[in-house]
Amino acid sequence: MAKKSGTEPTAETPGRRVGKQNSEAGESESLRVSASLRFKSSPLLDTRVVYCGDNLEQLAKLPDACIDLIYIDPPFNSNRNYEVFWGETKEKRAFEDRHENTKAYIDYMRPRCVQLARVLKKTGSFYYHCDWHASHYVKVMLDQIFGENNFRNEIVCHRPQRN
Repeated sequence: MAKKSGTEPTAETPGRRVGKQNSEAGESESLRVSASLRFKSSPLLDTRVVYCGDNLEQLAKLPDACIDLIYIDPPFNSNRNYEVFWGETKEKRAFEDRHENTKAYIDYMRPRCVQLARVLKKTGSFYYHCDWHASHYVKVMLDQIFGENNFRNEIVCHRPQRN
């Protein structure tokens, strides 16, 4: 991420709102999450660093209601192992996305989402990237944590089948 005048970019978003895309009609509604970038530094954490690993450790260091926008791309409960090669050094990183069952997956994710809710500002937005493996159970868990009335919508990506 490039520096500008010695400050880091941070996203600001009004309200816990997400939009939806109508893939059948090919139209999309306004997201109502206008993510305008402002350049300001954060005394809470270094925004130039990608923190790898379990987010519980980093979240514990943050005060309540200090984050405007949260996007997570956690394991999907896909029952697979993954390997990636990271950065210019091509360092091998791997993780297992295996849980005994869906309840075990939700039990793993719940404390992380509780901490994310704690650090999210009341005017903040939260995006949870998941797929069909556990999405319905994740929705129920998030309703329990954030409250049913705070859910705005889901964004569904249609991916064509590969031959």
